[in-house]
Amino acid sequence: MLISAAEVMPYVFILVLIYLCINSNVERKRSSINAGLSVLLGMLISYVISIFYRHPRPFVENLGTQLIEHAPDSSFPSDHTTFIFSISVMLLFNKTTRVLGIVLFVLSLISGLSRVFGGIHFPLDILGAILVAIFSSFVVFTFRNKISNLLNVFRERTSKNKVN
Repeated sequence: MLISAAEVMPYVFILVLIYLCINSNVERKRSSINAGLSVLLGMLISYVISIFYRHPRPFVENLGTQLIEHAPDSSFPSDHTTFIFSISVMLLFNKTTRVLGIVLFVLSLISGLSRVFGGIHFPLDILGAILVAIFSSFVVFTFRNKISNLLNVFRERTSKNKVN
């Protein structure tokens, strides 16, 4: 069951974002967009870290048993964990999605731990991913009003171009 959590969780989180995006509540839509932006920033940061800091996975060092198939690339920080925690932390920041954010945060913890149990990450890989996700969510949350203004300008320009 933990192995399934490690594999399926990102897809569940994507479905949650789609649900929030098609929801009629404007705040939930904004929260979904901000969560997506947090994921993009978190994944970019994770990628840059992995370029400069290469850390082998446990199975590469013959530690434990590998229960999940994975390429022997750098393990720090965990991309899957960065992805799902970026969503759950961002949803925690918004009042209208806070309860959902708590549920997803718990699922994120389970998924992160299952990646350790599955033999493809060390605990510090998960902790590093959580820190990256918190940082990226904080940055997006801090600039959410500017991001919203940029999206409104873009929306206005594209609607003017459709009229002309």
